[in-house]
Amino acid sequence: TGGTLFPGLIELHNHLSYNALPLWSPVPKRFQHRGQWPDHPDYRKLISGPMKVVGEYRDAQGTSALLAPLVRYVECKCLLGGVTTSQGIMLSSNAGVQRFYRGIVRNVEQTDDPDLFEAQGRIADVDAKDARSFLVRLQKEKSCSLLHLSEGVTKSGQADSVARRHFLALQVAPNQWAINDRLAAIHAAGLLPEDFDVLAEHGGAMIWSPLSNLLLYGATARVDAAKRAGVRMGLGSDWSPSGSKNLLGELKVAWLYSQHVLGGLFSARDLVAMGTRDAAAILKWHKALGTLEGHKRADLIVIAGKVGDPYEALIQAKETSIRLVMINGVARYGMPGLMDTLGSQGETLRVGGQMRR
Repeated sequence: TGGTLFPGLIELHNHLSYNALPLWSPVPKRFQHRGQWPDHPDYRKLISGPMKVVGEYRDAQGTSALLAPLVRYVECKCLLGGVTTSQGIMLSSNAGVQRFYRGIVRNVEQTDDPDLFEAQGRIADVDAKDARSFLVRLQKEKSCSLLHLSEGVTKSGQADSVARRHFLALQVAPNQWAINDRLAAIHAAGLLPEDFDVLAEHGGAMIWSPLSNLLLYGATARVDAAKRAGVRMGLGSDWSPSGSKNLLGELKVAWLYSQHVLGGLFSARDLVAMGTRDAAAILKWHKALGTLEGHKRADLIVIAGKVGDPYEALIQAKETSIRLVMINGVARYGMPGLMDTLGSQGETLRVGGQMRR
């Protein structure tokens, strides 16, 4: 290939159907928790309103004619960033959008593969009265439950916040929590250090989305405390209204935050693992995906260049650096010459002035 090979990037937090929207810029204010910004007047005008139009539109034959091109577009945004697996296929204005996510990119909620257990995504918070039944569901999961948890901020020295209460609601009884190794907490930005100890003790994981947290709340998860506690971490770009355009972009944000705020807490290799090996382990897919090994699925990406630290090279890579994206042994996107060699036809396009197919 003339480049460096990596496992395909596995994203564990997104809302893919919204990724046709531009960044909400500027975010009108800093919010304290997730319950606030959907009520801001700009949110309906710029985010929920346009997506309602897309979801409810019907052509003269009564067909939801915008959903197929929407899904193809947002999946291409993934491919151009080296993402081979993503998450989040719901659209509030049209639940039927899910049937279109059986195309280019793997999705954790619809794998059509008996060796890749399907994960369950949940945005709504778990009420304390429902914690025990939620634990019962967790215990039956084969993959994991990706739960939006404690999205918001809890200031140092503050014992209580709206965001943290949603974590505390998972306590079923003294020393018993609705947390096990099937729970992956998306955001977890409102957790205090002692909460990460609880999460780790019960085997829970977390999904870090730094850019969206920083833009909406002015702070992100206490990942230093999560690392000290031994919590396994994955990454997600959230969605284009407040996050990165793909996971390749979110890797850069995580790297900058680690370098300039956390004193280099995470190495480049640590962060790439969050988007590959560790993400596969969170999904219980580690026997089939996440690393480049014989007998695993051929989900891989290739970037230009073969010198220097490979993990830093991937974090620094632009979309123009990506030479090939392969999913399950099928070349889905890449340089025309490589695509020809691998027997893949398709549409041609220019990325940064360079030809890709």
